[in-house]
Amino acid sequence: VGDGAVFSSWMNNRAITYRRLHDIPESWGTAVNVQAMVFGNMGDTSATGVAFTRNPSTGEKQLYGEFLVNAQGEDVVAGIRTPQN
Repeated sequence: VGDGAVFSSWMNNRAITYRRLHDIPESWGTAVNVQAMVFGNMGDTSATGVAFTRNPSTGEKQLYGEFLVNAQGEDVVAGIRTPQN
């Protein structure tokens, strides 16, 4: 169900416009990651985080990540708390 929504979004007007503005070929498609849900807010031995293969601020090709102890995933990206890296 969720993966179908992601794949379908590739052809919505906003995505098409973005690809045209940035010369991104339609043939590239999009990817979906499916993973088990876990709870990062179960105490000081639980955490949540996000990782990138490039630094999102500089674009430099380096492994980069941020995490929060005793938090849920949205807390990292919403700026509710300051993550560690």
